Amino acid sequence: MSDWSIGERATEPGHGGLEPAVKSSGQEFVIEDSLGYLVNRAARSLAHQLAEELRPAGVGIGQWAVLMFLWARDGMSQAELSRVVAIEPPTMVRTIDRMVRDGLVTRVPDPDDGRVTRIRLTERGRSLRDELVPKATAVNARNLNRITEREGRTLKRLLAKLLVEPDR
Repeated sequence: MSDWSIGERATEPGHGGLEPAVKSSGQEFVIEDSLGYLVNRAARSLAHQLAEELRPAGVGIGQWAVLMFLWARDGMSQAELSRVVAIEPPTMVRTIDRMVRDGLVTRVPDPDDGRVTRIRLTERGRSLRDELVPKATAVNARNLNRITEREGRTLKRLLAKLLVEPDR
């Protein structure tokens, strides 16, 4: 038998909570107390809200991060975009394929290194910045308005600390 039991926190008596799957003298892992669970759920909620805002412009949530980095520094390589967006290179290739198809970016050979492909915004890709950034700002503001300004600053600071690679 396991030393761990897994359980959910009941939000109301008799509603939504399950008893731990295994009763033991060991430790209990409460799903809703898991940092990974909480961060993942918050990220999914924000992504869903933003996706709803981007949809009318024909931009998918997977394309959003690429656009943001290209608005900041147009002409990044596919490898650079993969690194800063934090997605695997094959996924980045498929995302850029869709963005080329949708007229948001073009692939341009690097003039100094034929092995490198630069990703450049099209006029349409550039023009979406002033339409979409305010929508993202509104999603962020709507969510941050649920907590105090101080809590918002603390949340951002703490999340940034979690992004630093841990010592191994």
